[in-house]
Amino acid sequence: MVITREKEPVAVAGYRIVHRIGQGGQAQVFLAEREHDGLLVALKVLDRTLRQDGRFLERFVREYKLIASLQNDFVARVYDQGFAGDYPYLAMEYLPSGTLAVRIHEGLASRTALRIAGQVARALDAIHGHGIVHRDLKPANILFRPDARPVIVDFGLAKSLASNTNLTVAGQLVATPRYMSPEQCVGKPVDPRSDLYSLGVIFYEMLTGRKLFEADRVVDLVSAHLNAPPPRLPPELAGYQGILDRLLAKDPEARFQSARELFAHIAI
Repeated sequence: MVITREKEPVAVAGYRIVHRIGQGGQAQVFLAEREHDGLLVALKVLDRTLRQDGRFLERFVREYKLIASLQNDFVARVYDQGFAGDYPYLAMEYLPSGTLAVRIHEGLASRTALRIAGQVARALDAIHGHGIVHRDLKPANILFRPDARPVIVDFGLAKSLASNTNLTVAGQLVATPRYMSPEQCVGKPVDPRSDLYSLGVIFYEMLTGRKLFEADRVVDLVSAHLNAPPPRLPPELAGYQGILDRLLAKDPEARFQSARELFAHIAI
C-alpha cells in the first residue's frame, strides 16, 4: 500500500491501509490490514530522516528485540519491523479501546483509578521480571484491550538491565519530562523503581484529573520532580495519599521497591 508523506509516496509492502489513527512529530500510525491473512495491525511509519540517525536505528532494532522477548499479555505485540524505502516502520498489535490519556480526560472514579494502577503494576512486574525498565511510562503509552486490561506500548526508550549500552546523549532529556523520575531528570542510572515513580505521576492524574506539577517549561518540571513535595490530595481522596507519597518519593529507597510489592499493597 502507498502512504503519502511530505508529498512523497511510501510503499509498505504487504499491508493495505484502512485509515490513519494517529500522528506525532516523527511518526504516523495507520490502521492497516496485513494482506496475507487479513490481520488488522497498527502500522507505525516513522520520519525518513531517522534512518540517517545511527542512535535511533539502534533503538529501533532494540525495541523490536525487547518486545519480542517479553511475549506476555501486558505488552503490545510487534509482528514486523523494517523499512519502506527510507521510512522505518513497525507493524504492531491493534488495540482499539483507546489510551489511558483519553480515559483520564473523560474522568475516572477513584476506585477505577486504583484498579488501573494495580493492573499497570502487574504489567510492570512482568516487564521488570525480564530485566527491562520502560523509562517512558505515561498515559499515552498505556492502551486497553477490549476486556479493559491495560497494555503498555512504546519501548523505544526501554533499557535492558543486563546491557551496558547507553543510547542516550549526555545532558539530553529523551523521555517525557512530565513523567520522569528525579534520578532520570539528572541522568543517573535507573532501575524498576523509576517506572514506579512515573506510575505515581499517572496515579495522581487518574485521581484528580490534573497534572502533578503545573509547569510548561522543561526546566521547571525537572526542578519540581527534584524538589517539590507531592501535592496533597483533597479530603475525599486522602485515603490514597500514603500510596501516592511512596510512589513519588524523591529517594528510590523510600518508594515501593518493586511493582509486585505495589500490586500486593493495592490488592490488600
